Amino acid sequence: MTRFRRYLAWLGLGILTAALIVACDRSPNLSEGDRVASGAAEPCRVIEHVMGKTEICGQPQKIAILSPRFLDLMLTLGVQPAALTQTVGNSGFGIFDAPTDQIPYLGKRLTSTPIELGTRSEPSLERLKSLQPDLILGEQWQTAGYDLMSQIAPTLLFDDVEEGNGFRHWQNDIAEIARALGREEDVEKLRVKYAEQIAQARDTLKPVLEAYPRVFLVTSNVEMDRIKSGNQTSLARLLEEIGFEIVQPPGGENQTVPLSWEIIPSIKSDLMVVASWDGDLTLNPEDSLPQASMRKRWAQNPLLKALPVSEQGRVVFVDYYISGGPMRGPLTDQILLESLPELLLPTLAGALEVQPGA
Repeated sequence: MTRFRRYLAWLGLGILTAALIVACDRSPNLSEGDRVASGAAEPCRVIEHVMGKTEICGQPQKIAILSPRFLDLMLTLGVQPAALTQTVGNSGFGIFDAPTDQIPYLGKRLTSTPIELGTRSEPSLERLKSLQPDLILGEQWQTAGYDLMSQIAPTLLFDDVEEGNGFRHWQNDIAEIARALGREEDVEKLRVKYAEQIAQARDTLKPVLEAYPRVFLVTSNVEMDRIKSGNQTSLARLLEEIGFEIVQPPGGENQTVPLSWEIIPSIKSDLMVVASWDGDLTLNPEDSLPQASMRKRWAQNPLLKALPVSEQGRVVFVDYYISGGPMRGPLTDQILLESLPELLLPTLAGALEVQPGA
């Protein structure tokens, strides 16, 4: 072998070795048995999630999130995202440079200008790879791209469904998410604050609770052709914690079931909450107010208009996006709890509620 060929051989071996070192160093997901102590100055911790255990070292700086509920949790914990998926409208693969207008309800709390990663159902792996985040947060149903995402950065997938009642609650996984973000000291404060908010709402709504304890929740698009029970929504969970009884539809105990408007009159309740969304939702649902459109359609429907709860002003209309959709977390709960007195107290006088901005 000539000196030049030996040089090329050593060069190739060096490149291969470097590549393997980088690959091993980037491997984010380690089993407990494979985890080894490293000489890194930054502390590491193992985070449990639905896909197993993943090691996170140091303080993640660039965090990509694949669901709006993680935006809620991050902002609550004082962390700004580097990238997030679009939740409404079509993906433009742009930048959230005007978050107050672009991101429903929570945009006003953003100080960063995160890049868009596509939609929740189809996040862009190319943009994730280009970003090179320190951490990726997603939901259990996004497992299809887990292996590929894990090659880009440590990837954690969570499921916040409570066993038994089917409710989704941020308290189920907040501890592990906070540990991943290096903010575990804030968890107990959040839980205490949440308990105080529930107690305050219970006290404020006591007259409504005593007069109208049974609540039935419905979700529907404004076209009124996709109706389901809303007994597992965030709003249903909050109402139950306040003390209301959530009326279960036939065959729908602790689960969401399809409904028809024809069976609504047979379901007995003291209050009815209708959470709606617009199939042609604009980028910001706060501008379109689907609940206002649903209220008008409800009043034009002879069957629904004749319901006793309708005639007595005990049907209230809310935005599904925040009350039962993909947006969940401590900030979402706070927004809902603060809106409940304005929604429910007018029912005591038999008056229809007036949604802010409607």
